[in-house]
Amino acid sequence: MEKGELIMRHNHEQCPYCHGQGYFQLLLGGTENCPNCEGAGKDKHREAVSTNK
Repeated sequence: MEKGELIMRHNHEQCPYCHGQGYFQLLLGGTENCPNCEGAGKDKHREAVSTNK
């Protein structure tokens, strides 16, 4: 596997809303879990599709 392919695969598996971090930085300080991935950092929809194969 080439380096570019690995980076591309990682970008597709991570949550598009929090960019794989699992949380959002709040303006007034602190953090909050991403509501899309619930703090996991991985796209739940893509993960569900891959487990159904």
